[in-house]
Amino acid sequence: MENTLKLNSEELQIQGLLDSYLKRRTAGGSSTAAGSHLDEDTLSAFVEGSLSERETLPVVNHLVDCSFCRHVTTELIRFDLAFADVPVEIAETEKQPAKISEILSGFVARLFGGNESAVFAHQEQEKPEDAEAEKTEDQPEPKE
Repeated sequence: MENTLKLNSEELQIQGLLDSYLKRRTAGGSSTAAGSHLDEDTLSAFVEGSLSERETLPVVNHLVDCSFCRHVTTELIRFDLAFADVPVEIAETEKQPAKISEILSGFVARLFGGNESAVFAHQEQEKPEDAEAEKTEDQPEPKE
Protein backbone atom coordinates (compact mmCIF):
# COMPACT_ATOMS: atom_id res chain seq x y z
CA MET A 1 0.00 0.00 0.00
CA GLU A 2 2.87 2.32 0.82
CA ASN A 3 4.47 1.69 -2.62
CA THR A 4 1.28 2.66 -4.41
CA LEU A 5 1.08 5.93 -2.46
CA LYS A 6 4.71 6.68 -3.26
CA LEU A 7 4.18 5.80 -6.91
CA ASN A 8 1.08 7.94 -7.09
CA SER A 9 2.89 10.90 -5.53
CA GLU A 10 5.74 10.51 -8.06
CA GLU A 11 3.23 10.32 -10.89
CA LEU A 12 1.48 13.42 -9.59
CA GLN A 13 4.79 15.27 -9.38
CA ILE A 14 5.70 14.30 -12.96
CA GLN A 15 2.23 15.26 -14.14
CA GLY A 16 2.59 18.65 -12.46
CA LEU A 17 5.96 19.23 -14.13
CA LEU A 18 4.53 18.34 -17.52
CA ASP A 19 1.54 20.62 -17.00
CA SER A 20 3.70 23.57 -16.00
CA TYR A 21 6.04 22.99 -18.97
CA LEU A 22 3.15 22.85 -21.44
CA LYS A 23 1.53 25.97 -19.96
CA ARG A 24 4.78 27.94 -20.24
CA ARG A 25 5.34 26.64 -23.76
CA THR A 26 1.91 27.65 -25.05
CA ALA A 27 1.65 30.92 -23.11
CA GLY A 28 5.18 32.13 -23.90
CA GLY A 29 4.49 32.76 -27.58
CA SER A 30 8.07 32.62 -28.78
CA SER A 31 9.96 29.37 -28.42
CA THR A 32 13.37 31.02 -28.37
CA ALA A 33 14.98 32.73 -25.43
CA ALA A 34 14.91 36.51 -25.26
CA GLY A 35 17.88 38.10 -26.98
CA SER A 36 18.73 35.11 -29.18
CA HIS A 37 18.33 35.20 -32.93
CA LEU A 38 17.81 32.58 -35.58
CA ASP A 39 20.92 31.55 -37.47
CA GLU A 40 21.42 32.41 -41.14
CA ASP A 41 21.00 28.82 -42.31
CA THR A 42 17.57 28.57 -40.71
CA LEU A 43 16.48 31.89 -42.17
CA SER A 44 17.78 30.93 -45.62
CA ALA A 45 15.94 27.62 -45.47
CA PHE A 46 12.80 29.48 -44.42
CA VAL A 47 13.10 31.93 -47.34
CA GLU A 48 13.73 29.08 -49.80
CA GLY A 49 10.70 27.22 -48.47
CA SER A 50 12.64 24.07 -47.66
CA LEU A 51 11.43 23.78 -44.05
CA SER A 52 8.63 21.46 -43.06
CA GLU A 53 5.49 22.81 -41.41
CA ARG A 54 6.76 21.61 -38.05
CA GLU A 55 10.05 23.49 -38.52
CA THR A 56 8.36 26.60 -39.91
CA LEU A 57 6.06 27.27 -36.95
CA PRO A 58 8.81 28.22 -34.44
CA VAL A 59 10.52 30.36 -37.09
CA VAL A 60 7.31 32.28 -37.78
CA ASN A 61 6.68 32.71 -34.04
CA HIS A 62 10.20 34.08 -33.63
CA LEU A 63 9.83 36.43 -36.60
CA VAL A 64 6.67 37.88 -35.05
CA ASP A 65 8.63 38.88 -31.94
CA CYS A 66 12.08 39.71 -33.35
CA SER A 67 12.48 42.72 -35.64
CA PHE A 68 16.17 41.97 -36.29
CA CYS A 69 15.40 38.52 -37.73
CA ARG A 70 12.49 39.98 -39.71
CA HIS A 71 14.89 42.53 -41.22
CA VAL A 72 17.42 39.82 -42.12
CA THR A 73 14.64 37.74 -43.66
CA THR A 74 13.41 40.64 -45.80
CA GLU A 75 16.98 41.28 -46.99
CA LEU A 76 17.32 37.63 -47.93
CA ILE A 77 14.05 37.80 -49.86
CA ARG A 78 15.18 40.98 -51.68
CA PHE A 79 18.50 39.38 -52.51
CA ASP A 80 16.75 36.27 -53.79
CA LEU A 81 14.36 38.32 -55.94
CA ALA A 82 17.21 40.40 -57.38
CA PHE A 83 18.83 37.30 -58.78
CA ALA A 84 15.60 35.57 -59.78
CA ASP A 85 15.53 37.37 -63.16
CA VAL A 86 19.13 36.54 -64.01
CA PRO A 87 19.19 33.45 -66.21
CA VAL A 88 21.48 30.74 -65.01
CA GLU A 89 23.69 29.30 -67.72
CA ILE A 90 24.47 25.67 -67.32
CA ALA A 91 27.32 24.45 -69.44
CA GLU A 92 26.45 21.06 -70.82
CA THR A 93 29.01 18.90 -72.49
CA GLU A 94 27.85 16.34 -74.95
CA LYS A 95 29.10 12.93 -74.11
CA GLN A 96 28.98 10.06 -76.49
CA PRO A 97 28.22 6.67 -75.11
CA ALA A 98 31.35 4.84 -74.09
CA LYS A 99 32.22 1.45 -75.42
CA ILE A 100 32.21 -1.44 -73.02
CA SER A 101 35.90 -2.06 -73.64
CA GLU A 102 36.70 1.54 -72.63
CA ILE A 103 34.65 1.19 -69.48
CA LEU A 104 36.28 -2.11 -68.54
CA SER A 105 39.81 -0.90 -69.26
CA GLY A 106 39.18 2.22 -67.18
CA PHE A 107 37.81 0.09 -64.37
CA VAL A 108 40.76 -2.31 -64.47
CA ALA A 109 43.21 0.61 -64.55
CA ARG A 110 41.60 2.15 -61.48
CA LEU A 111 41.34 -1.20 -59.76
CA PHE A 112 44.98 -2.16 -60.17
CA GLY A 113 46.36 1.37 -60.33
CA GLY A 114 48.07 0.70 -63.62
CA ASN A 115 48.70 3.31 -66.23
CA GLU A 116 49.13 2.20 -69.82
CA SER A 117 51.45 5.08 -70.64
CA ALA A 118 53.85 4.30 -67.80
CA VAL A 119 57.13 2.64 -68.72
CA PHE A 120 59.10 0.75 -66.16
CA ALA A 121 62.83 0.27 -66.69
CA HIS A 122 64.83 -2.19 -64.68
CA GLN A 123 68.41 -3.15 -65.17
CA GLU A 124 70.20 -5.71 -63.11
CA GLN A 125 73.71 -4.87 -62.21
CA GLU A 126 76.28 -7.38 -63.28
CA LYS A 127 78.51 -9.00 -60.76
CA PRO A 128 82.22 -8.38 -61.41
CA GLU A 129 82.87 -12.11 -61.88
CA ASP A 130 80.18 -12.40 -64.56
CA ALA A 131 81.51 -9.36 -66.42
CA GLU A 132 85.03 -10.80 -66.62
CA ALA A 133 83.75 -14.16 -67.82
CA GLU A 134 81.76 -12.51 -70.60
CA LYS A 135 84.77 -10.45 -71.71
CA THR A 136 86.98 -13.49 -72.00
CA GLU A 137 84.36 -15.44 -73.93
CA ASP A 138 83.77 -12.61 -76.40
CA GLN A 139 87.44 -11.90 -77.12
CA PRO A 140 89.42 -14.28 -79.31
CA GLU A 141 92.40 -15.90 -77.74
CA PRO A 142 95.70 -14.26 -78.65
CA LYS A 143 97.86 -16.27 -81.07
CA GLU A 144 101.42 -16.81 -80.20
